[in-house]
Amino acid sequence: MGAECRINVSAGPSPRHHEIHMFKIFGTKKDRRSVPSEWKDKYDVKVYESDNLERGGLITLFNYFQNSAWSHYNRVDRVRGPFLTANQIWAMTRVEVQLERPAKWQEVVEVETWSRGIESLMAFRDFIIRDAQGQRIAAGTTTWVVLDLESKRIQRLSELAKRWPSKPDVFSINKNADKVDPPARPEYGETFRVRYSDMDLNHHVNSSRYIQWMLDSFGREFLERYELKKAEINYIDEAMPGDEVFTGSERVSDAPLVFLTNVIRKDGNKEICRARFTF
Repeated sequence: MGAECRINVSAGPSPRHHEIHMFKIFGTKKDRRSVPSEWKDKYDVKVYESDNLERGGLITLFNYFQNSAWSHYNRVDRVRGPFLTANQIWAMTRVEVQLERPAKWQEVVEVETWSRGIESLMAFRDFIIRDAQGQRIAAGTTTWVVLDLESKRIQRLSELAKRWPSKPDVFSINKNADKVDPPARPEYGETFRVRYSDMDLNHHVNSSRYIQWMLDSFGREFLERYELKKAEINYIDEAMPGDEVFTGSERVSDAPLVFLTNVIRKDGNKEICRARFTF
């Protein structure tokens, strides 16, 4: 699958889940090319993808994964699809990424991604990112659902599973992404508006922007001192252009250093997404 989203699987999608964090699948003609069970791309870390310590961190690596996931899905969809109707979208609900180290400015990394299988309502996609020597620098797993835009209901995937190539026994981190608890006593930051630059080509806030908002709330001094080791994200709802949002964070462990963080929409005090960051 190739996309991004935010919805609460247990509660079901809200009416605001319109085109949330997915890659639209544009109609293409079928071809007779092979259907790979996994997909690989190489990326060189650009100066604008690096921080002031010359690191390509979680956001850079997550964006590489998103791009490769879309490329893989698009290839399979051209050969065996179309898998979705015009009124359906892929929605990412959970993510877990484990980081050995950040990438470095001008370093070349390789992303490998594959579908780990499809259950009745959920699909799973894993990925591994390696350096030029083949050493793992990051790995992660994602959970997806398909939404009907008219009914706002999650769709069953039994028919899609029959045609989709998967590697059900190959895990990147030996587990599915977990549910994250919300912070119980968070300290909240300043309110800001969703900006034009937060949107992507699908006319919604990209999944990585929510992660960036939460990480930015820690501040420069903290992020320069501590290196992120694991990120677990649950997408619950979405922010729309012009919405006022703010982040909250609670320190829940000192060794290792762990924070529960979330993004709240000011209108209705609605939680949009939440994360557990381990440094």
